[in-house]
Amino acid sequence: MKTAQGIWNEDLIWQARRGLELGRAFCRCEGHYHSLWGALRAAGVSTGLKSEEPLLASLIYPFIRDNARVMIGGSADPGVLCAVGRIYSPSRPRITVIDKCRAPLELIREFTAIKGLACRTLNLDLFDLDGSEQWDQIILHYTPDFMEPKIHGRLFRTLARSLASGGTLVCAAMTGTSVAGGYQQDAGSVFFDYSWRTLQDSPLADLAPSSEFEQMLQTYAANVGLRRLSLPTSKELRETLSAAGLRTLREATTPRKQRSVEGVTLLDSNSIVVASRD
Repeated sequence: MKTAQGIWNEDLIWQARRGLELGRAFCRCEGHYHSLWGALRAAGVSTGLKSEEPLLASLIYPFIRDNARVMIGGSADPGVLCAVGRIYSPSRPRITVIDKCRAPLELIREFTAIKGLACRTLNLDLFDLDGSEQWDQIILHYTPDFMEPKIHGRLFRTLARSLASGGTLVCAAMTGTSVAGGYQQDAGSVFFDYSWRTLQDSPLADLAPSSEFEQMLQTYAANVGLRRLSLPTSKELRETLSAAGLRTLREATTPRKQRSVEGVTLLDSNSIVVASRD
């Protein structure tokens, strides 16, 4: 009999390589995000979900319901799905993953087919939700970071209409960044340098010699830098949620991996907010 841990285990190397294939075929997002995310995660460049899971579990656990309808809004790979599965275990929530890009949904479909897991996927823009379907819990794991803060209010209002009575929105978001070190360098450049070196010392080192992969990573890193130029503060995030009719129930800051290379360090600050409709 499979244990809950085994059911929700990921194969990060397979996901990285398959994600790159699917991203090349289907992803048209800026910065080749869905093509490269798996490789960066498997190499250890991005470890946020792994380090955050205990905190995420402590925030979500008080609001777990039997037969919960859970929606994951935006997901680059099966990572958030597996975290939710572990947090809810031994209960089995009815999970729906929504993304406007086909690439991660195809990866999630393949993953769940291999594992024999039930998971519904919808190739849909979150802004197109009309409230006709209701969820007990909606989880945004850094999805707002890929949108201009000026449209966060519209996003939260749309999701508020899709929350069932007593339901909760769990929103993780970056709320600041800085570059510390002995000389001036932008966030995108630090991210690229750190990622490139880390990949070369990982099980995915064979990807590094490819000029196409290097160019994709440069574009990815440039987008990382651009996204960090307009992050909301934690106070602004709470205020936007409130203006959308959502009341903050719990909030916590979460440490992120510090990325250091040649004496320069990229420092990110992040928040997780649990909110419900007023």
